[in-house]
Parts: sequence; structure tokens; C-alpha cells
Amino acid sequence: MIFVSEARLLWSEEFDQPAGSAPNPDTWARDLGDGSSYGIPGWGNNELQVYTGANAFVNENGQLEIEAKRITDQSAGDAYYGPVQWTSARLVTKNKLYFQYGRIAIRAKVPSGKGLWPAFWMLGEQMDSQGWPLAGEIDIMEWVGKAPLEALGTLHGPGYFGDHGCGGKAVSEVPLSDDWHEFSICWKPGEISWQLDGNTYFTAKPENVSPNQWVYDQPFSLLLNLAVGGNLGGPLDPDLPDSNKLLVDYIRVYEFEGFGQIIPS
Repeated sequence: MIFVSEARLLWSEEFDQPAGSAPNPDTWARDLGDGSSYGIPGWGNNELQVYTGANAFVNENGQLEIEAKRITDQSAGDAYYGPVQWTSARLVTKNKLYFQYGRIAIRAKVPSGKGLWPAFWMLGEQMDSQGWPLAGEIDIMEWVGKAPLEALGTLHGPGYFGDHGCGGKAVSEVPLSDDWHEFSICWKPGEISWQLDGNTYFTAKPENVSPNQWVYDQPFSLLLNLAVGGNLGGPLDPDLPDSNKLLVDYIRVYEFEGFGQIIPS
């Protein structure tokens, strides 16, 4: 169990702007489109959503909403697969804020439904120069509607990525979409552990990826998104609602065992 009261808060995003506001532009940029402009149509995973600037906002309860919305006409144009079927949002701190070590936590309520794939994750600062997966990826939280009891935490790096990533999962007795949960990592040099509601369920160290390289002792940016379908999300439930929302109460970064750094771009 991680005792938050013993940690020192270094940075937080509480989403306390007025209702209808966009997330703080000093912190969050947006990835837009279907990935084609980045050279990875379907965001490299055959995902169905097109990211827009309109699908993420602060609601009247002081929470961030990221909405995956079904498109039933031609108003959103075309995606790599034809007329756009879904829109959503992906927020990133790239070129704004980077983080190295500490306890990084999100309190969120994931939506229910097969085919939905919300994620809170990190990419190495050297992504533009080194590319993926050499620069490293830390998945703090992934959840997919087809496995509603499971929270996933994974590392993707050189020699271990995609289906061969280094990770573990927490298994709940009831669907995680039924309630709010805190998903977090505790990150220090040479070690990352994952928690669900403060309980550790997986720990990774360099020996877990050996003989491949451990690439996590460097600054990383944050990403937050709600994907639809794709390789991990899987087929959509035919009865999936037209509107599905990932709700976020807060994102917080704490000092952990003396480690934690916020690095403005």
C-alpha cells in the first residue's frame, strides 16, 4: 500500500477551470487526426477514432471529460479507412512539461463497453530523435472494455514492445468502470512499480528486460486519451453507446523516496 500522506506533492492538474473550458493550454497540447499526418495511420494500432480539439473539456463537476463520440454522417470527413466513424481526444504534455521519477497518479472513471480503450501513459523525451520504441513508453494505465476487471501496466522499449511488452495486470472483483479508481506508478532509478488504488501489482527492473536496454532513467511526457477499437481495444460491442466518456478527477505527481522532478520544456 502506498501512503499518499507521506509523499510530497510536486505538481498537480485538478481540472478546476470553469465548466466548458479546454484543459489548461500551458500544460496540454493535442494530437489531432487519425495518425496519418504522423506517419502512423490508425495510430499504429488500427484504431477507429479521429482525434479533435472538441472532445476534451472540463465539466461542471470539475472533472476532465474525454468523449469518444460516434459519427453518423459525413460531418467529420474521412479517416484512413473511409468516412470517420468515431471522434475522441488525446492530450499530451510534449514540448510543455516533462517528468522524471516520482509517484505519478491519475484518479479516473473509465467508460464501459467492448471496444473502448482509455490510457494514461508516457513517452520518452527523445521520441522525435530516436523514435518508438527506442525512446521508451511507460503505460501507467490501460483498460479495455473486453476485459473489464483488468488494469494493465506495461513498458515498451527496444526489443520488448507491442504484444511482447514488459508488464503486469491488476484484477478486480467487479468491473473497473463501475467506480472511480486511482492508477499510479512509483518510479525511481532502475525501478518502476504499478499500483491500483495504492496496492502494488507489478514491479519492473532492468533485469526484467535484460538483455535489452532499460530506457527509463530520462524525462518523459504525459499522454491521456480514449481510443476506440484497434489491436488492443478489439471489436466494438454492437450496442456501444454513441457517446462514451473517460472522466478524470486529478493527475498528481509526488516525490517518491526522494526522487521526482518536473522539467518545463
